[in-house]
Amino acid sequence: MIEDNTTTQNLKLSEDKKQIVATVGQYVLTAFILVFILFNLTFVFPPYTFPDEVYFRVESGETAGEVAENLYQQSLVRSPKTFKALIFLLGGQKKIQAGSYYFGEPISTLAIAMRLTNRFLGHEPYRITFFEGASAAKIAKAISQEAPDFNEELFVELGTHWEGYLFPDTYFFSKLDGPADMIKVMRDNFDTRIKEVEGDIKATGKTMNEIITMASIIDREVRTEKDRHLVSGILWKRIASGMPLQVDATFEYYLGKTTFDLTKTDLKSESPYNTYVNKGLPPTPIGNPGWDAIVAAIFPEESDYWFYLSDHDGNIHYAKTFEEHKANRVRYGIWGRL
Repeated sequence: MIEDNTTTQNLKLSEDKKQIVATVGQYVLTAFILVFILFNLTFVFPPYTFPDEVYFRVESGETAGEVAENLYQQSLVRSPKTFKALIFLLGGQKKIQAGSYYFGEPISTLAIAMRLTNRFLGHEPYRITFFEGASAAKIAKAISQEAPDFNEELFVELGTHWEGYLFPDTYFFSKLDGPADMIKVMRDNFDTRIKEVEGDIKATGKTMNEIITMASIIDREVRTEKDRHLVSGILWKRIASGMPLQVDATFEYYLGKTTFDLTKTDLKSESPYNTYVNKGLPPTPIGNPGWDAIVAAIFPEESDYWFYLSDHDGNIHYAKTFEEHKANRVRYGIWGRL
């Protein structure tokens, strides 16, 4: 009898264990299913309000939190916290790349995080290169040739205010980028580059605007590095002595005429940009100077020269006296205004 009771008890305990195991298994399975659903909702499935087609812009310097919130506001992610966590796992907010991203269909938060950290824009941006010395108007013209719907007039209006501070470079823009966006990118580029010489500019005793204005003139007047530094020395010396700058590059800015098109009447025209009748620098830069011209404006080369001219091939010829300068004009065919 004792053995029968023991056997019965063991069978009952075995059944209880099976019941416990089955119950625990159900809980585990339920938990797994919930985790699976949560994982998919969080990382895999995009929000049901995800737009069919959308451009999303990441600005330079934006934090992961700011990007996450912007994504959430545009219904591109379900949770800003999840996006931030993924960015952390992918290397941190420094991995986020600025740019305009195109999403042609709903994708997961994980996919968005991977695209933003690898700068996969999802579209072919158009490339704009503008060269040293170009004015805001010329930059706008270059962009309009690549982007048919580009608002050229608005760019000129906004860009002229920042003349001199739109750094010459190669840029990649999308159709999402408007004139204000483009100008900001160019201005940010200038601010980044100029930090390298801010101390040197301060040491000259001149203002940033004076340096950039002089650089814009140098960029339009001469081509080579050696000439830039020499001409910089001549022009700063003229200002210091009270002599008018007498540079032709400013006429191209406000009259659209080159050296070889100018007349005696042009030289007497009334404009704050006429450096033949006004002493000192013009009121604003006349273009957007490149790095070499900026450096030349900061570090002029001293010489005995007071005059220079550019011949029809772009070569620069220097003179110590006005008589020598007049002789150079005749020698190199720049005699029409004598």
